[in-house]
Amino acid sequence: MQPSTLLGRLPGLRHFIEVARQGSFRAAADKLHVAPSAVSKQIKNLELALDTELFRRDRGRGGLELTEAGEILMFRCASVVNELTIAQDEIAELRGLQRGELRLGVNEVLASDLLPGILRDMSYNHPGLKFHIVVENTREIVQRLQEGEIDIGLGYNFPPTPEIETLATLRRRTYAITSLDHPMARLRQVRLSEIDGEKVIFPDTSIPMRHLLENALAQAGVEVREVMNTNSFTLLRQMVESGMGIGIVFGSFLQIRRERLAFVELLDLPFESPPVACCRMAGRAPTASSAAFAASIKTIFVNYGG
Repeated sequence: MQPSTLLGRLPGLRHFIEVARQGSFRAAADKLHVAPSAVSKQIKNLELALDTELFRRDRGRGGLELTEAGEILMFRCASVVNELTIAQDEIAELRGLQRGELRLGVNEVLASDLLPGILRDMSYNHPGLKFHIVVENTREIVQRLQEGEIDIGLGYNFPPTPEIETLATLRRRTYAITSLDHPMARLRQVRLSEIDGEKVIFPDTSIPMRHLLENALAQAGVEVREVMNTNSFTLLRQMVESGMGIGIVFGSFLQIRRERLAFVELLDLPFESPPVACCRMAGRAPTASSAAFAASIKTIFVNYGG
């Protein structure tokens, strides 16, 4: 079959992909908002054009199953769909990113600190750009990258694996944060030993930073009073601002909303803070919107002071 002839079957290919994904003509029809008979006709025409069956239809209620030929076509179609998505974004880039989409996964602390300023600037420069932002832990971000649900991941503690390409990294300083009326607020730096006896709001045990802090305090023989723990750094900072206790964080972005907090650099730590990383899946051509986002991140990382 000539390539030009196969290209004429693009509607049939679209229906074929959806049937393969859904496992039935009816479910595919519901997804495509067409009649099941229309889906069945498209698949039949595609099979006639290719002179082969693409689905085994003798499974009863077990659903449709791809034949070997169907498996081959589905594998190739996945690459085609990916390339068409990239082409769509590249065309959008020619139009000044007016119709592209940024699909991003980001850790919560960066979503409130770093991200708002970047999104504000991108939205101003490209008013037609659509944003899809998922706030998750790093493990979930990696899974979404692998499954193609997002184009860029931004966060801490990405696993060192060849399938993940690191576009930019930044190692931030570690700070004790306090309310503005706390005695420590007027200082620029403190040693770890100087927070002995303080009331501290900790990240909870689901966050790797918690274990770094516990080990550092134990090694230094520093005892603090834990008054609260949370998996939300936004809430942690709010409670520090209210005067409930001090917190310990990596970095001091806070680009949009300047909270009433003092950032006091914490010295004598037995660990280096994990780097912030901007990542994508290796081997996949970047969309125009994700390339623009990565360029913004690189600029910020180069100019960032702490």
